[in-house]
Amino acid sequence: MRITKPEWLRHDGDKKKLSAIFSLDFHPDGTRLATSGMDNKIRLWSTQAISGSSDALKEQQQSLLSTLSSHSGAVLCVRFSHGDGRYLASGADDMVVLIWERDSSAMQGNLSPSEESWRPMRRLTGHESDVCDLAWSPDNRYLATCGLDNSVLIWDGATFERVAKLTGHEQFVKGLTFDPAGKYLATQSDDKTMRIWRTSDWAQHAVVRRPFEDNMFSTYFRRPSWSPDGDCVAAANAANGKVPVAAVISRNDWTADLSFVGHRAAIEAVRFNPRVFARADSQPACVCAAGGQDRGVSVWLTSQHMPIAAATHLFAGNLMDLAWHTVTSDAVDDSSVVAYLAACSYDGTVAMLEFTQAELGRPISAEDQEALLKRHGWIKRSEGSDDAAAEASKRPILVES
Repeated sequence: MRITKPEWLRHDGDKKKLSAIFSLDFHPDGTRLATSGMDNKIRLWSTQAISGSSDALKEQQQSLLSTLSSHSGAVLCVRFSHGDGRYLASGADDMVVLIWERDSSAMQGNLSPSEESWRPMRRLTGHESDVCDLAWSPDNRYLATCGLDNSVLIWDGATFERVAKLTGHEQFVKGLTFDPAGKYLATQSDDKTMRIWRTSDWAQHAVVRRPFEDNMFSTYFRRPSWSPDGDCVAAANAANGKVPVAAVISRNDWTADLSFVGHRAAIEAVRFNPRVFARADSQPACVCAAGGQDRGVSVWLTSQHMPIAAATHLFAGNLMDLAWHTVTSDAVDDSSVVAYLAACSYDGTVAMLEFTQAELGRPISAEDQEALLKRHGWIKRSEGSDDAAAEASKRPILVES
């Protein structure tokens, strides 16, 4: 594992005081990293500059692609849409969700070849307090958002009209994640529950309480993540007695029989790599990262009970978010980099962790990964298909309690 912390990757305006970075996400093609922070801005960075040679790191201007500044409050979450990454969704404490799209008309203007222009093409309102987290469904059919108004809003991924409002949680909702098989949405709240919602009718399917009942920790976020094979969902800010853990909740019965143990303070975020990996000497496994208030990161394989990597004292402030990018080109040997993990912190810095084939294994083929999802009823749909968009747009607004 190799760790890089570019000093120029920051959100401070006057270069004197670092501004907290709350969220980050890779573009699906891996060329850009989006970060958002306390300064009310979103910044897009060149990942080649972050992980490239020293010559590429000499000037911040070579790496900063764009600054997006339409929010009037701290931007708490950013996520690119799946597939071609056409959209970037952002949520902030101004209670607004913005859908950004790259402005092709600006390419003919005065921008340099290394700069990009993104414009907010939709402004989604409906939350009555801070928007803490958001997620796209696997086929971009839906966008889910949650916040400090105790609610979850579901939006049509094509028209961006509101489809449903989920109101089962009794306290702040601080994280959510979609099932890669497309059947469920999992949400986490300060009411010490994870709730599982069916995407077919947005009714509540299950309530998970046990791994959170003993939890006395307060966190900024509770960002969960669903494994790419669909078998389980990892929950942030869980506890085993007085020990902070990330609970791994089985899809079969919604119980947490496995936990990621080792962090010394509450876990703010967990994030699975979107690909399943396989080593030559073992069965395919999912890779999950966890981090939080002990300011470190741990990386786990679901097939093992110990972390395969850990970076302690990585930051001077609490970790806020995690993001993965998997290298799709064929690895030459075990020393080839197969995945990047980005982490951001309240201290205003970003760390990039590189993993080799020797550490994680090789990503299994897309066909083999789809076969794993078919066990859970997954049906392949073309992203943004007219049929899916038309069906979604016909759904009435639902209120679940």
